[in-house]
Amino acid sequence: MLGQIQLPSGNAGVPNVSYYDLALVFLPMPLLVGLLAGQLFGVTSQFGVSAGAMLSAIALAHLLFRNPPTRRGPRGRVGGPSA
Repeated sequence: MLGQIQLPSGNAGVPNVSYYDLALVFLPMPLLVGLLAGQLFGVTSQFGVSAGAMLSAIALAHLLFRNPPTRRGPRGRVGGPSA
């Protein structure tokens, strides 16, 4: 009994990084690059952040609608929506 550790959920504590985990990490990067470009170069901060927001919105739309995360269905089939 002492050798067995019960995890609170199926994947808790498992260092398994997926495509969507990385996408969530890099999703705000265009905003930060736009803000930095606004500070360093001759463009206004508003333009830099707006351009970064547009790129982040395109990436988010791709993640949500073109390549959404899926889970196994009720009988083990793959391809159903995750929510």
